[in-house]
Amino acid sequence: MFLAKRSHPDRFRSAGFTLLEVLLALVILAGLSLSAYQVLQGVMQNDAQTRIKVERLAMLQRVFSMLERDFSQAVPRTSRTNGEVSKVVFQAARFQMESDDWSVSFIRNGWFNPGAQLPRSNLQKVGYRLRENKLERLSYLYVDPVVGTEPVVTPLLDGVKSFKLRFYTNGAWATEWSNTAQLPRAIELELELTDYGVLRRLFLLTQVASQ
Repeated sequence: MFLAKRSHPDRFRSAGFTLLEVLLALVILAGLSLSAYQVLQGVMQNDAQTRIKVERLAMLQRVFSMLERDFSQAVPRTSRTNGEVSKVVFQAARFQMESDDWSVSFIRNGWFNPGAQLPRSNLQKVGYRLRENKLERLSYLYVDPVVGTEPVVTPLLDGVKSFKLRFYTNGAWATEWSNTAQLPRAIELELELTDYGVLRRLFLLTQVASQ
């Protein structure tokens, strides 16, 4: 007579996961997904901030390049103001030209005119001023504009808190410019920006005979 072997109860236990195990796996997966999302968000935010800073630095470089081109090609030439002949070749003062701080105005040479095809000279009357925290460039199509001609205003840089100038002449630096009949030998330009603080640049002016 053979006796039946008693079956062990664990032998027939299901091989699947329990509800508690599934819930625990879901919690772990959710935590890993949240961590990965936060890392991705941080990378995307850093990339966006990097792009903004790169664009800002490129804009600053363009502005300083434009300033250098204008100042380095300044010429001591007079121009008409409101139809009247003026003896001023270099005007720089605070709160003029509707500026909230310093402003400067002069004639520059080297305005590209290929083959003299355009109905203007290669001289250009330009100026800079600060308006509503924006550095602006003012320019005229003609050196001696007719009465009532408004300048072309080009915003160059925003976030500018102050715009200051100093002038080098006769071996010393001056904080005011009263000799409007001649050009300074050099200019120190100071911009205070909301993001980069105070920036200073020096520009040399070519000394040529009056025109």
